[in-house]
Amino acid sequence: MPKVEANGIMIDYVDEGEGTPLVIVHGLGSSHRDWEDQVGLLARYFRVIAPSVRGFGDSEKPDGMYSVKTWSEDLIGLMDHLHIPEFHLMGFSMGGAISYQTAVDFQERLKSLIIINSQPSFELNEWYKQMMVLSRIGMARVAGMPRLARFVAKRLFPEEDQADLRRRMIERHQHNDQSSYINAVQALAGWSVADRINSLQLPVLILAADMDYTPLEDKLIYLYEMENVRLEIVKNSRHVSHIDQPQTVYALIRDFVKYIEGDPLPEAAV
Repeated sequence: MPKVEANGIMIDYVDEGEGTPLVIVHGLGSSHRDWEDQVGLLARYFRVIAPSVRGFGDSEKPDGMYSVKTWSEDLIGLMDHLHIPEFHLMGFSMGGAISYQTAVDFQERLKSLIIINSQPSFELNEWYKQMMVLSRIGMARVAGMPRLARFVAKRLFPEEDQADLRRRMIERHQHNDQSSYINAVQALAGWSVADRINSLQLPVLILAADMDYTPLEDKLIYLYEMENVRLEIVKNSRHVSHIDQPQTVYALIRDFVKYIEGDPLPEAAV
């Protein structure tokens, strides 16, 4: 996979397909490899660019604290290097945070925003959010990344017929750099751009799993802050909807982006 220097670090990324650029950003503990099913499908219609963000995959893992803003600036640096002035942006979970940050800071660069199971605020205003941060950091430090990978995979893919998905996630996530992972959790904890999303004028698609960690009600609070937004519920899905329901998520993304590009979009499911 190609690597380029952007915003002062080396970034590993996938670049497949032709046409309008669609940039997709992975979640915590992941890399562009977790998009492999979606990249192949979406590259039939779009130029799909999937980076591994700072600290993950084969991208550089510099010492020091990370921030959502820095990840966003890395992304814009990559787009500048590739001479892409305008693009559709999609982010999952942590990648959703990066995408929200990019939207409020660089709205003029985006044609649309797609968010999968994420929010514009990771403020620790509920006890369960605080416990999630403490448990992830604690497990990474004490139990190590392989055991944390097994814990997360079992939680995300608990069904008997999801054994292969669990295996694939464990194999990938157990190799995360411990320091980078902890830095990423700390970067997310307390981050928010919730007070700025009412400035977004671009089209926004929110994909929300019906069994996600975060209740749908929490996402609806932010949904009403944006002017041009569409919500789709991904049924029979937990947090990693693009992996446990790849065909459904693929179709929703494809139809939305094609609509923004001028093709008709089917009626919303909700």
